[in-house]
Amino acid sequence: MAQPQLEQFKKRGLILALRAVAGVAVVPAANTDGVLLLNGTSGTETDKIERDVDRPHFTGKPFVVGGKRAFIEGDFELYPPTAPGGANDSDADCARLLLPAGMTVVKDAVAKTTRYNPVSSGIAIADATWFHAGTVKNVTGCRNNITGLAMTVGDRFKGKVRIQGDYEDVTEDALPTIVMPDRVPVVLRHDNSTTKIAVDGGALLTVWGKSLSVDVGNTIASKEYTTHKETGITDRAPTWTVRIAKTALADFNPWAARDAAKVIEIALRVTESNGLYSELGIRGQIEGVNEVDIDGDYGWELSGPCVASDAGGDEFYIEFGDSSP
Repeated sequence: MAQPQLEQFKKRGLILALRAVAGVAVVPAANTDGVLLLNGTSGTETDKIERDVDRPHFTGKPFVVGGKRAFIEGDFELYPPTAPGGANDSDADCARLLLPAGMTVVKDAVAKTTRYNPVSSGIAIADATWFHAGTVKNVTGCRNNITGLAMTVGDRFKGKVRIQGDYEDVTEDALPTIVMPDRVPVVLRHDNSTTKIAVDGGALLTVWGKSLSVDVGNTIASKEYTTHKETGITDRAPTWTVRIAKTALADFNPWAARDAAKVIEIALRVTESNGLYSELGIRGQIEGVNEVDIDGDYGWELSGPCVASDAGGDEFYIEFGDSSP
């Protein structure tokens, strides 16, 4: 058989669709379900079941493959929908990645907001198809983890996603024409972004922020029973990190807040020229206080766990809104 032509590594694309019913798979379509990933990669993993046979000589152990799973990883961008909170056009393009990562959406038509909060049950399931240089992986029953969810001055609102689910085989097919979102997110600058901090429910203090990031911290496991298999989120331990310029200690003292185990709330918002905004927020406690060099200035890098209230689901959030009248 003749060797096929070489394929460029960068010929790749992702289509992904959410299931309407958990147990009913969907087939993503290239013209409606395209996901814009940056630096996307994929891989497969298996459970190795060995037989440790006694033999009169040294040798490797024979094995068979048990459970199989596949993953797709890459960076993605976050930006507001056209009409946050509205009846139409109010779902963010990134929703199809956020919901299977253990989040839900709450829309407020009056406040004109679409907010994504974490949940611990009823988590969405997705099916995905990854095309890469003539190969295809159909990854089914997916749940996601998100790391590096960050708003940073001088960059766009971004995150890193790992999509994990089952697969049967790797096949061959040409990369189709995938219709992608065409929005280009705004870059955070001094004149379109704000950072605010509150301690123990006190007044919001506007600080000079550099970045705020969240790792969702999902534990994703492939669970198998007789006649049933699924990929589930079995735990979540989110963490946050913020970098800010030093404040007057009378206004905000991170050591005092840490030592007294205070609850801290932080929100970083970027607003586009049309009034649409994106906001990343956390509720948690300070564990680490590091004195750092930020562009040659003395600053603080604060970090810790995201901690929910007794009501739950408020340890971090992503909000898209419309601040125009």
